[in-house]
Amino acid sequence: MGRPSTYTQAMADKICERLASSEMGMEEVLEEIRLTDGWAPSVQTVWNWEDSHPEFFEQSARARVRQARLLHDRAQKYAREPLIGRIEKTVVTDKGEEKHITVSDNVERSKLLVQTTLKRAGQLDCKKYGEKVALEHSGSIELAERIASARKRSDG
Repeated sequence: MGRPSTYTQAMADKICERLASSEMGMEEVLEEIRLTDGWAPSVQTVWNWEDSHPEFFEQSARARVRQARLLHDRAQKYAREPLIGRIEKTVVTDKGEEKHITVSDNVERSKLLVQTTLKRAGQLDCKKYGEKVALEHSGSIELAERIASARKRSDG
């Protein structure tokens, strides 16, 4: 007989609620719970719970789909809003003078934030937010002709 399980529906609810409403991964969610509540299971324990409690597996899968929806919405927001920051560049003019240029919107950082957020949403819910992959096959394979041709060569 093994140790008794630490699984409770209350802890399962808390984990899934925090997972669905944040950009964090499971490890970060558990660390946040550990800091606020004083205890949280390890990631391995949560995986074991998913294996031994089908209802928790379904609940955590729904939480990740909700998290994907949240991430997709946030990526849309990130794309619309400027990322206020400062990029300073030093350029040398034709006359050999240094000139400092300040750019207020960090466009490259905004792109990275949007792309990363959308990619994570696609990983969590690939059917809805993942990249569409289509495989097309054209032509035909005439198996009977190939077999006959191979027989002729081997008899040959």
